[in-house]
Amino acid sequence: MSRSLGSVMPPDLMARLSGRALESVASKVIQIVTIDAAGWPHPALLSYFEVVAKDPARVRLATYGSSTTSANLRRAGTLTLVVIDERVAYYVKARAVELTPAMRATDWNAAFECRVDQVLVDEVNEEREPGAYVASGVTYHNPQRATELARARAVLAELLE
Repeated sequence: MSRSLGSVMPPDLMARLSGRALESVASKVIQIVTIDAAGWPHPALLSYFEVVAKDPARVRLATYGSSTTSANLRRAGTLTLVVIDERVAYYVKARAVELTPAMRATDWNAAFECRVDQVLVDEVNEEREPGAYVASGVTYHNPQRATELARARAVLAELLE
């Protein structure tokens, strides 16, 4: 069951979204949900190479500029980041504003700043499910990991400017 932690990210989530130690999160995915023009939730997947915490109340994203996700962020300006990993489940509800439609590091990406409205943590009810926990998050494979890591460092540095 989820519970609210308020409007700032806790230290462990900040560390996870810091943009440091990229190798440890290189195969992991952050899910985001926006609202499409018809009012439906629109899921998308980002890597840790496209998401970075600016401070406990702000997250910055790089999304394909021409994507439905970017269009939804421009139009509705709301999203939920879903950060799931082993023994971790956070939902970050935020309001987004576009910083640029084309980043310098990756001109196919738009950059967005997201101001955190609410952070929820989802935890097991130990009385009802003793010993249960989230075993993993979503992962992906990229055979061009070395090239991707170099590009990720440039993207995250630009997002942190």
